[in-house]
Amino acid sequence: AITAAQAVADNDDATVAEVTEAITNLSDAIANLESIKLDTSALVHEIELVNKMLANIDNYVPSSVEGLADKLADAQNVLENATTQAEIDEATKMLREARLNARTKADTSALEEIIAYVNSLNLAGYTAESRNMLDRTIVAVKRVLADPEATQEEVDQAVQTMQTAIDGLQLVEN
Repeated sequence: AITAAQAVADNDDATVAEVTEAITNLSDAIANLESIKLDTSALVHEIELVNKMLANIDNYVPSSVEGLADKLADAQNVLENATTQAEIDEATKMLREARLNARTKADTSALEEIIAYVNSLNLAGYTAESRNMLDRTIVAVKRVLADPEATQEEVDQAVQTMQTAIDGLQLVEN
């Protein structure tokens, strides 16, 4: 309709009927335009979830949330400026993958408790060899405790290792 109307407008010999028809066709075309409704609900949901994650970012393994804020900003930009459903779907997919790749930090409370317990023990009545073994074990498990990337499995194993060292303490024979 635009192309036809432009041709009539450019034609110095156009009749009143041709001009009227071009105007009518343009008006009809405008009236029949359909508004495209983009479905942003999934993207909005992902943005809300990632915002909550970022509010509690210290609960996550740092390497697993690296760049998450940038991905959130990109997704918000798409939400505000997208013109196609494909753009919205791609941003949703990217943000969902980033969210699902985030790992929560391991619960180290049991490891902290067993280390505190060992530190409270009076080791004077135990053999030097078994105390040394316990000391080496404490050093090793404290490395696990200090590692922000430690998995729950590694923390649980450190607790078990510490318990084994405690169980291995041997009393000095009189």
